[in-house]
Amino acid sequence: MSGRSAYRKRDDVRAAILQAAEDLLATRSPSEVSLREIAGRADVQHSLITRHFGTKDDLVAAVVQRTLTAHDEALAGTESASDAFAAAVEHIAAHPASYQAVARAVIDPERRTADDLPSAGFEMIRERLASDGHLPDGIDVAVMAVAVMAFAAGWGFLEDRWLATAGLGDADRAAAREQVTLLLQRMLRPD
Repeated sequence: MSGRSAYRKRDDVRAAILQAAEDLLATRSPSEVSLREIAGRADVQHSLITRHFGTKDDLVAAVVQRTLTAHDEALAGTESASDAFAAAVEHIAAHPASYQAVARAVIDPERRTADDLPSAGFEMIRERLASDGHLPDGIDVAVMAVAVMAFAAGWGFLEDRWLATAGLGDADRAAAREQVTLLLQRMLRPD
């Protein structure tokens, strides 16, 4: 931190802290990142983090919640589970640091809580699957909704590697996403 920085509005300070925390959490687990590092990266005094967020766990929860809120907003305009999958993949691929930070928060052995993980996206997908009425026999709608979300997260996180494994490049990305979405539609509507 370089001395005292110029006055910034409350929302700007919060946004800077959240972004700094996300950037650091995208590369290291919460237990490996200190509030002082986050303050330095955000160019704010350490005390502002505790004033705005409380504890480090509260700040990590805010980073997770911000990512999940943006994810839910990306899914909000979709009409089917496969459309939600496509929107999720695009959003995850466009915001990798956000999701890396969430993944590190989730797997951090010193921070084993799911309290900040519920997502409206799950409810949206479950509702779309339930209203569609085409699930294979014996498949629970909640399990299928979780599977769709897991599939989207796995594809979104590793899309570059999956494309490279298949010998595909950036030029093939849109077509590959369309085909993966079509595959998912067929899985959801086996008739």
